[in-house]
This record gives sequence, structure tokens and C-alpha cells, in this order.
Amino acid sequence: MIEERRYSKRELARLYWPETQNIKSALKNLRHDIKGCPELVEALAHTHWNINRHSYSAEQVRLIVKFLCEP
Repeated sequence: MIEERRYSKRELARLYWPETQNIKSALKNLRHDIKGCPELVEALAHTHWNINRHSYSAEQVRLIVKFLCEP
């Protein structure tokens, strides 16, 4: 079970895509999954989500796990 806390984007991408050799590819895959779920994008927008930040808040992580399931 994923811990409900702040995660760096890299850390969360690694949890969802552990088999990916390149961290940039893991980040791209996570972004793709997030953008592919309009309900998640909308929910994240209500948390003042900024695509340029280097981390996700605990609330944003909770939403990501809710919509994308547990890594």
C-alpha cells in the first residue's frame, strides 16, 4: 500500500513504472496515464495542481492512486 505523503514526481513514476530503465520514460508514462484520465485531471485541478512542480502533495497522490489504482 502506498503511503499517503508528498512524493517527488520521479519517486511516484518509479513506483508506477519500476521496470522502466530511464526515469524520463517513467515520468512520460505517468504523465500519459494522468492525461488519459480526464476525471483525474479535473480532480487534480481542484488541488491547485501545477504540471511544472517537482512533487505531488499527499492529496494529489491520494487522487492519483484512486483513479489509476495502486502501483
